[in-house]
Amino acid sequence: MKIHSILCLALVIVLLASPAWAGCGKWVIRENPNYDYLSDADFDQAVASSTGAAATLNSDGTTKESSEKDLAVEKAQKEEELKENAVLKEDPIPDLGGEWRVLLEMKIDGQDKQNALDLILIQTRDRLQGYGTILEGGADLPATATGSISDDSVSLIVSLVEQKKEYQLDLAFIEGGLKGIYELYESEKLAGRGNATASRLSS
Repeated sequence: MKIHSILCLALVIVLLASPAWAGCGKWVIRENPNYDYLSDADFDQAVASSTGAAATLNSDGTTKESSEKDLAVEKAQKEEELKENAVLKEDPIPDLGGEWRVLLEMKIDGQDKQNALDLILIQTRDRLQGYGTILEGGADLPATATGSISDDSVSLIVSLVEQKKEYQLDLAFIEGGLKGIYELYESEKLAGRGNATASRLSS
């Protein structure tokens, strides 16, 4: 009987001292063999503490804390997408890509002067860029264009690099085209103002 007790005591000491069992969690010792562990608050607390700071886990093994963060990020992304889609549906951006002819009218010394600007515009969302020629003094001069679309208007800058001229157009949408005013700058100085009318040649 003594040998049996010594063996049992040695086995308990080995189990408690073994690294495989150390730190596994809290041991809850009950003297009553018929104790109901399903409704044991101390046992639940021991299980929770053995999982670390994040007490409970999701079914996939991830902590609830990290899962909630992921859901919050996903929800914010969906809300942002819905806002962008709503803006696009409410304010569709007009398609201005293609060939355009712009008539530039100006009064100089009481006389009407008109120049014709032919442009090919390329549109990327609300941005415009393009190239073409302007008929000025009986010659076709190369020109480049950049601009933007906002609300119901179009801003366009047409540059003649070799002549150091720049036409700044502020146009509004009208049925079938664009109409507005422009300013002419020569060597970065204002040289005149006039009216501009743009019509599409092809799309």
